[in-house]
Amino acid sequence: MAANLLKIGQISDSHIGENTELVQGIDVRANFFKALKSESMKDIDLLVLSGDLANEDAEPGAYKFFVDSLKDYPVPVCIIPGNHDRIEVMQQYFDLEVHNGKCYYRYDIKGRSIFFIDSACGEVSRDQLDWLKAEVPKVEGEVLLFMHHPPCFCDHKFMDLRYHLKNMVEVQEVLLGFKNLNHVFCGHYHHEFEKSFGHVVVHAAPSTQMQIDPDRPYFTLKSSEPGWCVIEWGDGTLKNTVHF
Repeated sequence: MAANLLKIGQISDSHIGENTELVQGIDVRANFFKALKSESMKDIDLLVLSGDLANEDAEPGAYKFFVDSLKDYPVPVCIIPGNHDRIEVMQQYFDLEVHNGKCYYRYDIKGRSIFFIDSACGEVSRDQLDWLKAEVPKVEGEVLLFMHHPPCFCDHKFMDLRYHLKNMVEVQEVLLGFKNLNHVFCGHYHHEFEKSFGHVVVHAAPSTQMQIDPDRPYFTLKSSEPGWCVIEWGDGTLKNTVHF
């Protein structure tokens, strides 16, 4: 692998339950391990869990599962909450950077900077946007951003209608102000998408729990096969590969 290439594995929306019982008839723990232990993940530099680690209501057993599963993991792990997570429960299991009840931070690796913000409540707080406006311009090179909700509509009839990011316009205005931010990575929609607004490309990762049919305006299961992403970020290049 080229010395200047950073390889990031992204796992999103695992929806792990309190115990080993099936979640909606799906073995979500086995699905998570299919992604984590896949050939595609073998030589990553960083693992990102981009929200909805827990299934419905921040089940403590879900977070214990991640702690146990990743305790000997060979690379750093970055975590952000999703709408089914609760930061006060997550903090009992993970060492998270939390400000005013929100989990947001910058992570530097191999001379690159990646930003993580918290949209678990369905919007991005004003203090997070102000923080981005202050911190992103401090980085000379290109940066990446991870968040749970896509900051744009994705042509997913079910999710766009019911569960879109509430302050999408406000978030887009801030993100478009950064010349060095070209790629945003998220989850939440249980389907893979690549959409853009202005110069910003939004990559929505599939879920390791299940995929939801984007062509139906009501909940319809498309697949119970897990999906995940591997991002290869080089100097002026970026490739995002979706795996199932």
